[in-house]
Amino acid sequence: MSANTTELLPVGTREHPRPAPRFGSSDLRRLLTSTTTRAVLIALALVAGTFWFWNYSAKSGLISPLLVAPPDATFQVLGQMIESGTIWVNLRATALITLLGLAIAIVAALAISFVFVFSESLRKAVYPFLLIIQTFPKVAIAPLIIAGFGYGTTPKVILAALMAFFPILVNALVGLTNINQDQINLFKSVGASPWQVIRKLRIPNAISYLLPAMQSAAVLALIGTIVAEFVSAREGMGFAIQAAVQTGSVSTTFALLIVLGCFGVIIWLVMAGLNFLLRRYRR
Repeated sequence: MSANTTELLPVGTREHPRPAPRFGSSDLRRLLTSTTTRAVLIALALVAGTFWFWNYSAKSGLISPLLVAPPDATFQVLGQMIESGTIWVNLRATALITLLGLAIAIVAALAISFVFVFSESLRKAVYPFLLIIQTFPKVAIAPLIIAGFGYGTTPKVILAALMAFFPILVNALVGLTNINQDQINLFKSVGASPWQVIRKLRIPNAISYLLPAMQSAAVLALIGTIVAEFVSAREGMGFAIQAAVQTGSVSTTFALLIVLGCFGVIIWLVMAGLNFLLRRYRR
């Protein structure tokens, strides 16, 4: 009888669809009090406040025009660079070096961290030297690297990789070694090989540490690329910024800094998206 209930409805009657859920005041209150919404509102307020102060300080003469260019002149120059295509040539060169340096840093850091996992003695012997190399100021050793490897792409990639290497190595080591001993004993009790322990236990645990480190390492690789381009380059964002400073074009310098900042944010967002996509594997 229950199966035929819909067929025995009186003539002229119909089932009324349920009303769509309404967005009430409680939903609005919940949205406004969420952490993400607050973060977005604070970020927008910071951008608006920064732009207002930038415009006011440039137009009122509060700061010398030799130091701060007006926003309208800056965005006019930025539009001209985008239209002529000069910005893409420099941005492509910087992006290529940054990605190559980051890739080399990731591969080298993971390879060394795996070796350190299998040999604690080697880790204790080599790790202090890596720490010493990390403490070297990259701006100071950039001329030495360029003098040793020439003025091509290689020294720039090396400097970018050096900047990004250490954060990845440290987090990879923590993720591969910071494991409960009971879990390792459980894997051994079922006859798991050392490679299976690494693939099924250590690597998933290390991803939780690696992805946040890669976000910071990507930005550090970009900084290393810019430093190398300041020292010696014929193209790239660092080269373009240095040329603009030397010619006294403040508006061009600000336009290039805006593009460079946006590129850094894009790199960070890409790594954050990768972090989000791999969240299931981390668990």
